[in-house]
Amino acid sequence: MKKMARYIGIVLCIALFAGLLAACGGGGASSPAVGKWEGKYTKYVGDEEKNTSDEFSLELKAGGKGVSTRDGLDLNVTWTLDGEDFAMTETFLGMEIKYTGTLKDGVLDIFNGDPEDIWTCEYVYEK
Repeated sequence: MKKMARYIGIVLCIALFAGLLAACGGGGASSPAVGKWEGKYTKYVGDEEKNTSDEFSLELKAGGKGVSTRDGLDLNVTWTLDGEDFAMTETFLGMEIKYTGTLKDGVLDIFNGDPEDIWTCEYVYEK
């Protein structure tokens, strides 16, 4: 009987530990990133002209997954938020496209490359 109680205790500890680890990844339901984001404009870094004719959006879900909609395509994404630092990976035709940026004051500002490179595209979203 003592052996059985010990095994149950070990199993419960493992389950608790696994639950805590799962809660650390991506973004929880209370993350400010979770929700639907409407694309406001895109532009190349260093270019003052903002393109507002493209329609694009982003739906970020709890657990670090989501969907990016652009040019009539729905693309799966994974994302993380660490403080204000946002990172996202979009999968397109089996290729991964990495984005980095910030989430500040209700504005999600991300780049699909080096934010200092003039050929990098910037995407700005608001909820």
